[in-house]
Amino acid sequence: MSMFWDRKWSHIKAIDSKRDLTNFLIKWPKLSSYIPKDKGLIIVDLGYGDGIIIEEMLKINPTAKYIGLDVSDIALQMAATRLPDVKFYKIPYDGTFPLKDESVDFIFTSEVIEHVYDTEYAFSEMSRILKPRGRLLLTTPYHGFIKNLLISLLAFDKHFDPTGITIRYFSKKTLFSCLRKASLEILKHSYYGRFYPFPMSIVVLAEKS
Repeated sequence: MSMFWDRKWSHIKAIDSKRDLTNFLIKWPKLSSYIPKDKGLIIVDLGYGDGIIIEEMLKINPTAKYIGLDVSDIALQMAATRLPDVKFYKIPYDGTFPLKDESVDFIFTSEVIEHVYDTEYAFSEMSRILKPRGRLLLTTPYHGFIKNLLISLLAFDKHFDPTGITIRYFSKKTLFSCLRKASLEILKHSYYGRFYPFPMSIVVLAEKS
């Protein structure tokens, strides 16, 4: 899996940085308002990529301690070059996060969970490292009924390309169920990108119960 993401980030670094920046410009105005501003927090970016989100979060809360978790060595190298004072860790093959129980105040993870094979374990790890009443901000691609129907009729093979990077899609019901099973209670949700009823992604803010 890490080799797959090393290839992806090598590709982005070489020719696809413009598209990645476009995605950031679409979502960040919506997501930035959720970043906590309390002093001394420990904030994790799960799936930090090249580190641009942590760089932006530092502008919102420069007093927080930031930690990055990712599976890719290339992403780690890119992010560490961008932010040499931030701690970045590679997630090992078994998927266990290299952080202590109840050690984190806030987790940011955007457009990541849809690429994870063992989502049940990933959600349980998010819950494990969060402190009681710690919060998770998560985004993932969202279709809804009408968009799913159009994709099935007009673009099934292209959208569900078995060689692509997305390996699963969530409905609101299944996403909420996964979060609650991991003792992460939904506080609010919204959407970003495009227009109703065709948003790009769902945004969920959850709290560890």
